[in-house]
Amino acid sequence: MLLIPYLKTTFGLTDDLLEQVERVAVTKTYAKKDTILDAGHYSRNVFFIEHGLVRMFYYKSGKDITHYFFSEQTFAAGTESVFYHKKSMYGIEALEPSTITLIPYDAIAELASHSIAMNRLIQTILLQALIGFSTRLQSLQFETAQERYQKLMEQHPDILLRAPLGDIASYLGISQQTLSVIRSQR
Repeated sequence: MLLIPYLKTTFGLTDDLLEQVERVAVTKTYAKKDTILDAGHYSRNVFFIEHGLVRMFYYKSGKDITHYFFSEQTFAAGTESVFYHKKSMYGIEALEPSTITLIPYDAIAELASHSIAMNRLIQTILLQALIGFSTRLQSLQFETAQERYQKLMEQHPDILLRAPLGDIASYLGISQQTLSVIRSQR
């Protein structure tokens, strides 16, 4: 779904607010493996995934680790950059051809100063990030690799069909070989 219809149906934004968002938003297409945001860089944009699958990743010991997957009708952002004006340790990469709308956060914040509906949009973006981070932390701390894989199969089966196995393995916190063993036991 495109950004403007999504904002209208999900947040009930007025036509005036939608026009203002549309004026500042930029839609781009990315090819598979394109870097949308480099890790360690600064970005004040919120990304709305209209079509495709992207991953948020970071580097650890010279390897890139998948932190989270974002598919259609979700917002992604380097929260450190967007909300705290710091470089983000996370990068964003397209895992398949993707269409993404970039919305400058400053424009959203300005509109939010006059609109409860825009405040709900900011709240949704922050809550999505918070829930994603806390769920990920809980999963890595308290679940076995098999349980993490099972939960991914139940909650996001499309990711198993769309993302490379190496990215899925790093997301689960296991090696690709361990992932192969878990998959063969199913």
